[in-house]
Amino acid sequence: MRELSLPLSLTGTDLAVLAVCLLAGWLAGGVGNWAADVLPGRGAPASPGKDVHRTSGGGFTPLHYLTLPWYPFRRGVCPHCGERRPLRPPLLEASMMVAFLLTWGCFRTDPIHLAIVCLYAVFLLTVLVIDLEHRRVLNIMVGPAALVALLASFLPGYPDPLQALLGGVIGYGAFMILALLGRGALGAGDVKLAGVIGLMAGYPAVIPALMVGVILGGVAAIALLVTRRAGRKSTFAYAPYLALGAMIVLLVRG
Repeated sequence: MRELSLPLSLTGTDLAVLAVCLLAGWLAGGVGNWAADVLPGRGAPASPGKDVHRTSGGGFTPLHYLTLPWYPFRRGVCPHCGERRPLRPPLLEASMMVAFLLTWGCFRTDPIHLAIVCLYAVFLLTVLVIDLEHRRVLNIMVGPAALVALLASFLPGYPDPLQALLGGVIGYGAFMILALLGRGALGAGDVKLAGVIGLMAGYPAVIPALMVGVILGGVAAIALLVTRRAGRKSTFAYAPYLALGAMIVLLVRG
């Protein structure tokens, strides 16, 4: 089991790599904001007066999606377009930076694994945000992520291709059975996400990765019931808990 390993004293090289990691995390947060704003509306006709950033699928406007430098000082009003942005963009940017920092702490001596887990963090945190906001796990994200995870398994380290494929089959198969038994409790997107997590984590790490997600989801469901914010027949976003469980295990198990 891998532990977070932060050096007691940082060399100049350590500081430089750490700075690059934090900068990359911030930029990745901007990419995640773009994906959360644009991808759910892909293919849908634009409505008159609707935010062009969310409907046009156009280019990346940095100041609209990289909000941390200006958000607190402008009360969330974008300096580029004048739109009041929600709290999600700066939170996602900060979360990406924390995820990249933790990944650096776990894999700072293994650049390949560091890059791969950072890439997975971008996918998982963006899926988390989109499912919370839209109750959807997008095929346009799941398909490429599955391919990247499979290709990454051919690089040195864990998992190898066989472990990745076995993890994907177990994740997808187990959640397909749960979806059939649950009669709608899990969506098709959750099943596909479980398969991708299996490819990322490999076998046997897929098992604790999904179990942590299931436990987190169960705790959240109980909390919603106890606080009466949801009823027994209510549905809620499940993918965020799977994403968090996968991120935890990817960092701990390596």
